[in-house]
Amino acid sequence: MVMSRVSRKGLTSIPAEVRRKLQINEGDLLVWEVDEARKMAVIQVLKDPFEFLKGRHRDSRLVYSEVEERADELLLGELHAGNRA
Repeated sequence: MVMSRVSRKGLTSIPAEVRRKLQINEGDLLVWEVDEARKMAVIQVLKDPFEFLKGRHRDSRLVYSEVEERADELLLGELHAGNRA
């Protein structure tokens, strides 16, 4: 079992052993699901999310904050769709 401590600001580091085993790299996204009954979090690693999103939404009127929000919605939608398959 590997542990890390949470800072006053709610930050923590992912231990090197966990990063190696899950092949977590800079830029990867971590998707957190909470199992409240068991007081556990399940974390899924999304590799290269920007590559995944290329060409999925085109609108020249979008500003960065909207693109970021829509990107999160697309990624989460794909995750949920994948879990149902």
